[in-house]
Amino acid sequence: MVTSVLCEQFRALNKDFHRAVGGSGEFQGTIREFRRRHQTLSQSVQNADQFMMISNVAGFCCQILNVVVILYSTIFFRDETVSEHAISAVMYVYWLFSTLFALTLTACQGVVINHMVGIAWRMKVTCQCFAVCNVRRKTDARYSCPPVCYTLV
Repeated sequence: MVTSVLCEQFRALNKDFHRAVGGSGEFQGTIREFRRRHQTLSQSVQNADQFMMISNVAGFCCQILNVVVILYSTIFFRDETVSEHAISAVMYVYWLFSTLFALTLTACQGVVINHMVGIAWRMKVTCQCFAVCNVRRKTDARYSCPPVCYTLV
């Protein structure tokens, strides 16, 4: 839930930033507003990363342990677990697949948070690049932003 909210906020910020840059490549608007919004979102991502990291690692380790226990009991204690009844076999297969599904979701959540941290970094560099360009443009009217500013967006 936290991850999806942060993703949506970053998408909105990115869309607004693209609109502010425009098709001509000239930045329209105030860079301070984008920097402030970005700083707030980056801080939220860092806070989320701190507490989500602990829960993701704990969940991941417990789920891997759960898969090992399921496979061990299914393979080495087949008579007591799977072979006795069809319902017991179905239950073990369901248990295994639900644990693997939860393991996949935990891994995907970690990937999404990592991706958001990367976006936060690129956005920070882009905002700094445009801030430098705006300062230089005030002193030299002929100055245009280097292409690196546009490739980061």
